[in-house]
Amino acid sequence: MITLYILFSFPFDHVDIRKVIGGGTAGNAIATRLALDPAGYSVAVVETGSFYELDNSNRTTVAGYDYYSVQPNTPPSFVNYNIPTVPQAGYNNRIFEYAQGRTFGGSSALNYMAYHRPTIGSMQMWADAVEDQDWTWDNVLPFYKKSVNFHPPDYSKINPQFDIQYDESVLTPPGGPIQLSYGNHMFDYGLALQDGFERIGIAAINGSNAGKLIGYGPQTATLNPVGATRDSSKTSFLEFAMQNTNIKIYQRTTAKRILFDGNKKATGVIVEMQGVHPTAQYTLSTQREVIVSAGALLMVSGIGPRATLEDFNIPLVAESQGVGQNMWDQPWISLAYKTAYETQTQIILNNPDVTAAAVNQYLANQSGLIAGIGGGESVGWEKLPFPSRASLSNTTLALLSRFPSDWPEIELDPLAYSPVPSNVSSTDHYITTGACLVAPLSRGNMTIASNDTNDHPVIDPGWMTHPGDMEIMVQAFKRVREWVDASGIAIEAYEPSADVSTDAQIVEFIRENGGFIYHPTSSCEWSYPFALLFALNLPHPFSTRFLFSAVSIITMTPAHLPHLLILPFTPHLASVLKS
Repeated sequence: MITLYILFSFPFDHVDIRKVIGGGTAGNAIATRLALDPAGYSVAVVETGSFYELDNSNRTTVAGYDYYSVQPNTPPSFVNYNIPTVPQAGYNNRIFEYAQGRTFGGSSALNYMAYHRPTIGSMQMWADAVEDQDWTWDNVLPFYKKSVNFHPPDYSKINPQFDIQYDESVLTPPGGPIQLSYGNHMFDYGLALQDGFERIGIAAINGSNAGKLIGYGPQTATLNPVGATRDSSKTSFLEFAMQNTNIKIYQRTTAKRILFDGNKKATGVIVEMQGVHPTAQYTLSTQREVIVSAGALLMVSGIGPRATLEDFNIPLVAESQGVGQNMWDQPWISLAYKTAYETQTQIILNNPDVTAAAVNQYLANQSGLIAGIGGGESVGWEKLPFPSRASLSNTTLALLSRFPSDWPEIELDPLAYSPVPSNVSSTDHYITTGACLVAPLSRGNMTIASNDTNDHPVIDPGWMTHPGDMEIMVQAFKRVREWVDASGIAIEAYEPSADVSTDAQIVEFIRENGGFIYHPTSSCEWSYPFALLFALNLPHPFSTRFLFSAVSIITMTPAHLPHLLILPFTPHLASVLKS
């Protein structure tokens, strides 16, 4: 994984704290589970950032402002690391800003809040890889159910024509503390896009949380409909612990290095307080385990490829070539259209009349243009059909055949915000429709730039570097156009224009305009299978006082949003720690 928020646990010798866990997506969840345990664990949360309500205000909290946090070329943010990638060969050597959460809640405070679960086949593949059938779909479903409190669609705020179908049995009884809903607004273009899916041969499914994804339907979101606000691991887990336990909170504190004794047992972590001159560092010591989910922290502590550590004069604790390797992430291509349907265009343009009306409606009854996530009204997944599939090489087809039969290859998404031309009017609306590869063949990696965690890591996601990904993306681009044409939502194509039509032109458009959707996984592959958490009986060179968190998941799944693989499994992780 590539995030810089830290997940670890250790007691302060001087304050009798038994667990300290970083304040990212997984850290808050695990900290809360432990703090609530009847055994009476003392828990502290240490986080490089602070509270996003203070540092980013409504841009994080209000559902319909979710696009602010991850848009490129925006002003620097207190809650976002915005780590630059290395030049991306698959994208004409362009450099990207990689958004990652620097706040309590981690990247669950930045994402678009979309929520869907993996497939039955993908979880079976996971279970087989770690040689532990506890990770099959049937065995992990209870954890998913336990982690969410589902709110059915509110048709007083959502157009009832959507008639949202879902499998209630996989969402009940209410668990929590994650609030799960369909939001309080869906744009009507979604109805037309549903018709478009039907016309191109993609059928409706009974929701996206029952272990089946091939098909289409509206997307659930980690959005609390009571206030139409984001529900992150901070609001769902950490706040509950703050109100109901003696959990301790340490903000603006950065982990610098893990300490080991002569037997390679983790004995503590050196941390640094921000905003103190001269810089204040101190040691947090442990008599129990240290849980780490930060590849950069591993390397600066002496765990990783020997050559990298020697380059930065870092004493070797353990050589592990897999640290920082095998990064998966989905490449994305978007197509923008002018449409007659209402979108968020005028909100993004700060049209004063539209914005004032939307804010007033939101404040009055938590509905309207900014009361939903601005997308997800109709999301589709598929394995490329014929004749699209006939355009793929035999090599690419053979590689795709390794994925389970229920694992989609592409995902088709609408977004209510879009690039617009310079001459856009106060009544115009534009929409983004796009495709991402959810079975990508390319792999990337990350490493360190120095021996100091204050310096950004070096990130190379490697998007589109495998030739098979370009083959698939060209066909995905064409499927987006088929879908939009079949739906009838477009007045005209804006970006790209309809003139981009040959395969060569599409390839160049992808190289120059393709992007990603912030779903990195699996970049701390220790050895195969890498699963110190998921298969604790595997041999490894460290005491169980040094474990990895669920962030370092063994493989991507079609539930390509990493927090969907992290949050439901924290009860299991907490039980492992307690035992």
